[in-house]
Amino acid sequence: MTTIDQVNELRAELRSCYFTKEERAKAEAELAALIAQARAGDEQFEREIEIILANLE
Repeated sequence: MTTIDQVNELRAELRSCYFTKEERAKAEAELAALIAQARAGDEQFEREIEIILANLE
């Protein structure tokens, strides 16, 4: 499962499921970590594309 799939699944669960305060806090922390991971991946991809484009010039 991709990171974005995990983010979307967790968001859906947070919207539609009942959690205890502990469970909700854990799920929200997991969601924040997944979003950070996805952003880091996007930033790495952008850096790599810039390098490839610079090498084409």
